[in-house]
Amino acid sequence: MFKSVAPVCLLAFMILILLTEGSYAIEEVEDPLNSSDVLAASVMVSSFMEKNKKLPENVSVGNRTLDTPSYAYALSKVLTGSKVVENQTINGPQLDIRRISVKLTKNQYLEIASKFRNFTSRTQCCPATISFSGGKIDFYNAVYLLSKIGRYRQLHGKLPVAMQISTPLPLNAYHINSKAIDTRIKNLKSQIRKTINLMNIINKRIRYSGNKKTIMRLQGKLRSLEKKYSYLNGQLRYYDGLRSSPWYVPASLRRYIRSTAHCNINDPNIVYLARELSGNTTHSTALNLFSWVRDNIDYSFYYRTRYGASGTLRYRTANCVDQAHLMVALARTSGIPARYVRGYCRFISGNWYSHVWAQVWIRGRGWVTADTTHTMNNLGHVYNWNTSVSEVREVLLEYDLH
Repeated sequence: MFKSVAPVCLLAFMILILLTEGSYAIEEVEDPLNSSDVLAASVMVSSFMEKNKKLPENVSVGNRTLDTPSYAYALSKVLTGSKVVENQTINGPQLDIRRISVKLTKNQYLEIASKFRNFTSRTQCCPATISFSGGKIDFYNAVYLLSKIGRYRQLHGKLPVAMQISTPLPLNAYHINSKAIDTRIKNLKSQIRKTINLMNIINKRIRYSGNKKTIMRLQGKLRSLEKKYSYLNGQLRYYDGLRSSPWYVPASLRRYIRSTAHCNINDPNIVYLARELSGNTTHSTALNLFSWVRDNIDYSFYYRTRYGASGTLRYRTANCVDQAHLMVALARTSGIPARYVRGYCRFISGNWYSHVWAQVWIRGRGWVTADTTHTMNNLGHVYNWNTSVSEVREVLLEYDLH
C-alpha cells in the first residue's frame, strides 16, 4: 500500500516545485530609473514649482509615476554621479519651510545633494532640513534647488558653476488685494475724468476751428482719446466687478487680515497650508481651514498662549487659545477677516471655564463662529459648550496674553 502512494506523492511534489519556479519566473523585476529620465523630470518639477508655488503631488519619470520624495531622492543620486537609479518608495517629512534667497557655490549645492542622498538612503525618509557649510535648507527648498540644478544639467549638459535660489512661495495666500483694487479704481476714475476733459476741449476747438488741417489733426487726437476712454472704462468695469467678489474685503474689515501677535500670516508653512486648502469661495475655504485645524490639531490643556499659530502648526497640539491663533492666521493669510472671541462658557461636562475661539467673516453671512477645539463642532455651530447660557466677554483683533 505504501509503495503505491510514494510515486503519487513524489509526482505531486515535483508539480509543486514546477509551479513555484513558474511563479518566480513570471514575477517581474522593476527596471531601474534612467538618469536622463530623472533629469527630464527635473525640468518639469522646477517649472511647476515656479508657476504654482507648491510641490507636485506626483512626478512623471519616463513611463513611471513617482511621488515627490521618491523623485527627489532619485534626483539627488543622479546629481551626485549615479547613472542608473533604483526606483524606491521614499517617505517625505513634515514640511518646515523657510524663506531663503541665496546663491550657492557648486561645492555647497553638491554638499546638499550628497547629504540629502545619504540621509534618505539611511532612513528611507527625506530630511526635513539639511545643515551645510552655508547654513540650513529645508525639504521644500531642497526639492526646488535640486530640480533647478537638474534642469540646468539637462538643458546645458553640465552642472552650473553656482545656483541662485529664492523660495517659490508668495508672502500670503490672498486671492485678491482689496486695497490695491480700491487704489486702481481711484486712479482709473481720475484718468477717465482727465480724458473726458481733454475730449471736451478738443471737441470745442474742432467746432471753432476753420482750418481743415488743424481739424484733421484734432480729430486724430480725439480718436486716440476715445480709444483710451473705452479702455479705461473697460478696466473700471473689471475692477468694479472684483469689488463684488466674495474675496473682496471692505476697508472697515482690513485690519482683520493683518498679522498680529502670535498670528504671523506670512509664515511660509501657514501660507503653504492655506493655499493647499483654498476653495473656490470664501465659505468653502473657511470650511476647509476649520476642518483641517479641528481634525489635525490635538487638544491639550494649559493656560494662555504657548505656541502661537506657527508653533501650533509645527507641534500639532494646542489649547483653545493657540488653536484660535492658527485658525485666525490661516483665515487671514487667505484674505478672510478673522478675530478672537473670549468668553466664559458652560461645557457639556457641566463645568464653567474661560474659553477663546475664532470667528471668520463671510460676505453675506457676517461673523461666523469657528471653534476647532472639539470634533463635534462645525463651522458656525458649537456643540461642546452651551451657547445659550455662556457669556461673551470680549471680541478682539488680537489675543496677546502670555
